[in-house]
Amino acid sequence: MQKEKIIQELEDLKNDNRFRTIKTNDKSLYNFSSNDYLSLAHDKDLLQKFYQNYSFDNYKLSSSSSRLIDGSYLTVMRLEKKVEEIYGKPCLVFNSGFDANSSVIETFFDKKSLIITDRLNHASIYEGCINSRAKILRYNHLDVSALEKLLKKYSKDYDDILVVTETVYSMDGDCAEIKKICDLKDEYKFNLMVDEAHSYGVYGYGIAYNEKLVDKIDFLVIPLGKAGASVGAYVICDEIYKNYLINKSKKFIYSTALPPVNNLWNLFVLENLVNFQDRIEKFQELVTFSLNALKKLNLKTKSTSHIISIIIGDNLNAVNLSNNLKELGYLAYAIKEPTVPKDTARLRISLTADMKKEDIETFFKTLKAEMKKIGVI
Repeated sequence: MQKEKIIQELEDLKNDNRFRTIKTNDKSLYNFSSNDYLSLAHDKDLLQKFYQNYSFDNYKLSSSSSRLIDGSYLTVMRLEKKVEEIYGKPCLVFNSGFDANSSVIETFFDKKSLIITDRLNHASIYEGCINSRAKILRYNHLDVSALEKLLKKYSKDYDDILVVTETVYSMDGDCAEIKKICDLKDEYKFNLMVDEAHSYGVYGYGIAYNEKLVDKIDFLVIPLGKAGASVGAYVICDEIYKNYLINKSKKFIYSTALPPVNNLWNLFVLENLVNFQDRIEKFQELVTFSLNALKKLNLKTKSTSHIISIIIGDNLNAVNLSNNLKELGYLAYAIKEPTVPKDTARLRISLTADMKKEDIETFFKTLKAEMKKIGVI
């Protein structure tokens, strides 16, 4: 490690407008950057119901150990059982979506394997791919035909193939056709892994569940840090795969388990998802309204979901736009390279259930005016 080299790399990041910093959110700003899509994390009535339902004298704030030593409390066992009741397959709880995604791939696949991944899959997926040392092929984003061509070309050369996709993509807000991908299993032999980070909650138990595809998915990963309003992740898979993860996944074996109180909240949210149907339906109406409002203003987006991406292009323009909006009372972060491809820096706008239509409309009009000022439209 050379300190001079590190200093130079940080300077290069600053010069390219790619330098990252950590900031405390200003609560006075209207937040268009939150992943709390159903607004559960800030629902005081829901929190009060949670507090009333449980006596916290019996629940520790730390597990103080890994699951395999002394950290597998009754709460996490109840949670995994409830997930299995709903999805029809065993569940293993991980500490984060990043750990879950990377662990599944690096635990089950190796240098003799082939991994075919959507080009825009999350960094946690690529982390697992690299750690596995498998051959990695990428297909054009959401292009099921391109995926099939790769399967047709390579399926005879590999006995061990993994296809990985997300459902809703967090940087573009577009959605994969997972049914079409599942249908490919009728013709080609491969394992399928699906990440539902941005669809769980927003679509109830998730898109795979709603479309009755859980049985066709070998590894269904459900991170809980978005609409789940929490922390952790479910890996839903066959019992034999669950046992293998317990015995072989380093991130599972050597990590202190989530605190029991967190798993209790995860169980509470899961059990109450059926009671959020009105909220979910109203939120979908809000999404439709928002996408139509953008069209009326001629603001282009690829989004078909609650995540709206407005491509700006240049890093500096995206940062300036975000800063200008902040001065006007809106929190909408700029997403830059390398999180997104070069020259596709963007404003990532997240809708949440507690927003009002008139506020969204006003924000979009303000956004368009500020884009004109900096010359990007």
